[in-house]
Amino acid sequence: MAYYETERLILREWQESDMAPFIALNQDPDVMRFLIVYNEQETISITKEFMQHFARYGYTIYACVLKSNGQFIGFVGLWHRFDMPFSPCVEIGWRLEKKYWGQGLAFEAATKCLEIGFLEFDLDEIVSFSSKINIQSKRVMQKIGMIYNEGEDFYHYKLARDDPLSLHVLYRIGRLDWIARLGRDNK
Repeated sequence: MAYYETERLILREWQESDMAPFIALNQDPDVMRFLIVYNEQETISITKEFMQHFARYGYTIYACVLKSNGQFIGFVGLWHRFDMPFSPCVEIGWRLEKKYWGQGLAFEAATKCLEIGFLEFDLDEIVSFSSKINIQSKRVMQKIGMIYNEGEDFYHYKLARDDPLSLHVLYRIGRLDWIARLGRDNK
């Protein structure tokens, strides 16, 4: 079973007990305000895809739980994408319950996932993207050292171009840049 720890979190494979809180998370209007909302069946389906991804690649979008009490609070992890203009790629993504926003938890878990991707799985590059108006996610991308290039903005294929969420930003970080940043942060 995949199991990673940070100071305050555990990233692990999905369990049946994660389904109810994950369904609720995907239907929370505040959490999903910049995302495409998933209903119950879609949430169950995507969770199965996470598990299949893990079986194929050895990493996935992990269930994220508090180390202090084991409570499920969302997800963070790595995911192969083949459906974007810049594909194929490995995306880092996160989604946490609103009451855990602003505590550095997404940063903490995403930092661990970069370490997993670059050190354990030898990935060359990891990307992240979000609606251009999603300031919180862009802030996490910047904090973990990802680089933005305005020329790589794109319209999400699942949204109409006039949808306010359609225009997306793309952030990237390569293994060598991550290693260099890690060295600077440890000085």
